[in-house]
Amino acid sequence: MEKLRDILENAKKKIVKLNGERICNQTSNRCGCCSGDYALISLKEKIEILKFVKSNSGVKEKVLKNKLEESPCYFRDKENGVCLIYDLRPICCRYISYKIYEKDDCYKTCSPFEPCKKGKSTVIKIEKNRVFTKEIPLKSFFLDDEEYYFIDDNIILEYQEYKKTQNLRLSSIIDEIEK
Repeated sequence: MEKLRDILENAKKKIVKLNGERICNQTSNRCGCCSGDYALISLKEKIEILKFVKSNSGVKEKVLKNKLEESPCYFRDKENGVCLIYDLRPICCRYISYKIYEKDDCYKTCSPFEPCKKGKSTVIKIEKNRVFTKEIPLKSFFLDDEEYYFIDDNIILEYQEYKKTQNLRLSSIIDEIEK
């Protein structure tokens, strides 16, 4: 898992160097990546997060309060607009705005221009013939005469292995916290 995190972090650093930080508002997104219970994590991630939350009473209290209030993400500090588990956030949360996803007829990714807003996703669709592999694991495409880079996790062997273990819902941590 550490090797995968290093690979993804190095890819992200290359992207930031080429294009700058993404303006994704992951910790406040109510229209996609931080809403509902789609986030899948591995058992190792679950154990790390669970240990952290159980040993931090303030974080635990906020997480349980978020559950009672049916917040879109139980791990978001609503008052401060930050992720309560930022340093341990799962891979699915960590790199969402830096990844490109291949679909049947296109690629999809987060807009490099603007963050999602309440009720409005800014996920963009790119025709397959406009997307190129640059430096593995990066793909790029041109938008408004500028080249933008994204991580293609499909070509990272360690990510393919990780995906085999990524079978737990992030919210499943809550049941363990309450015990």
